[in-house]
Amino acid sequence: MATAQQQTPTAARTGQQFLDGLRGDAREIWLNGEKITHPLEHSQLAEAARTMARVYDLQHQHADEMLAPSPDDGRLVNVTHLIPRSREDLERRRRAIELTAALTAGMMGRTPDYLNVTFACFAGRADVWARRGNEQGAANLVAYQKLMRDRDLSTTHSIMNPQVDRSKPEAEQAAGEVALHKVGETENHITVRGARMLATLAPYADELTIYPGSDIRPQDGDYALSFALPMATPGLRFICRDSYSKQRSTFDYPLSSRFDEMDAVVIFDNVEVPKDRLFLCGDTEGYSEVITDTGWRGHIMHQAFTRAYVKLSFALGLGHMLANTTGVVRFDHIQEKLGQIWNMTELTRSSLISAEAGSHLDEGGVWYPDDRPFLALRGEMPKWLPYVNELLQLIGGGGFMATPSRADMDGPLADEIAKYYQAAGADAERRIRLFRLAWDYIGSDLGGRGELYERFYLSDSYRMTALAYKIADKSFPESLVEQFLEEPS
Repeated sequence: MATAQQQTPTAARTGQQFLDGLRGDAREIWLNGEKITHPLEHSQLAEAARTMARVYDLQHQHADEMLAPSPDDGRLVNVTHLIPRSREDLERRRRAIELTAALTAGMMGRTPDYLNVTFACFAGRADVWARRGNEQGAANLVAYQKLMRDRDLSTTHSIMNPQVDRSKPEAEQAAGEVALHKVGETENHITVRGARMLATLAPYADELTIYPGSDIRPQDGDYALSFALPMATPGLRFICRDSYSKQRSTFDYPLSSRFDEMDAVVIFDNVEVPKDRLFLCGDTEGYSEVITDTGWRGHIMHQAFTRAYVKLSFALGLGHMLANTTGVVRFDHIQEKLGQIWNMTELTRSSLISAEAGSHLDEGGVWYPDDRPFLALRGEMPKWLPYVNELLQLIGGGGFMATPSRADMDGPLADEIAKYYQAAGADAERRIRLFRLAWDYIGSDLGGRGELYERFYLSDSYRMTALAYKIADKSFPESLVEQFLEEPS
């Protein structure tokens, strides 16, 4: 917990400072046909904003684990903003990510640490961004990462172009007018037009970041862009999906009432990007290299699978408590299902430890986790987490449909509910709370969104499994076979 370390000046924001920041600008968010400029003033957005405030307060409650001196001025900053220079830095970063994920049981995948880690690794490998004469873009990126760190910004990103016709290159879909692209330039700014998806956390972000999400053809330089802008920049519009935030008590919807981080498509209507906020423009080679050569893959998977470990642990806790509450834990087939969830949880934890144990200093002086266990997980995790939902359904069975509301429990039938909804391991209220929590995890609108998110946010699992094979070191397996293909001496 927090100690006297907090006497050191801090750049890390509190929850109240985060909320004050949301009130300070007038962004253009569209939800159900309604234009929203301040998310705290909308009932379907306000509760997740308060959850985000709790995320910011958490770093002060765990200051010894989550804050460290800035390399520039010594003020305390969140450790996820720091460029790792040792194995200990990776371990400490993992602990900070784990604490953040635990606050929402891993349900919010885009808390600020996600992009903190991304831009720290980008800034650590500014040499990659500076290739082919892009020194100014690289310097802009380094300056922006320091701004993120020292102002403790909440940022979102939007790195994929809209799905129009995936059989064609992005620059040819809908005559090239849908994908984000440059349409003009002056001495001080470029002008961009088009759309990007999917800006998770958009109502709760201070800034929007754009960076590569897929390969690009050499002739499509106008589409090779990377930059960052405040959310209130003129011409930026965010169109949200349906809100999954339930306007009910936390008893009825313990997750959906608080943890809908929202997703949005971003429209750029002739938006002006100042050149000091421009990191890459027109370099199609660099557009691919900043993802492959900066170490982003290993660092972002370090964040992603730490959160996944927490989410799997939560699922294991749910399954274990469901089974014990109703007494089915004594059955072999239930124990086998719980064992499968434990296997996934432990393999994820072991992969994180293995990646840190095999970490090393990369060519740019950044400490890089061994990404081999992560590459294996990257193909499996999108299958594991949906499968966990199926296992929880089988463990809980029809009990998920025996869940009266808080209003029922406080109503005229309270005594009957207390009698008929009791369980072998809990009274009626605890049993109902547990099953409502589990259903909110696997069966509510938010639960369904979470399953889709886990399937695709790190790209398609089949492509990632094939990629893991393609880039794997096969020399030792080949040598084992080769010894039997030669004549014995």
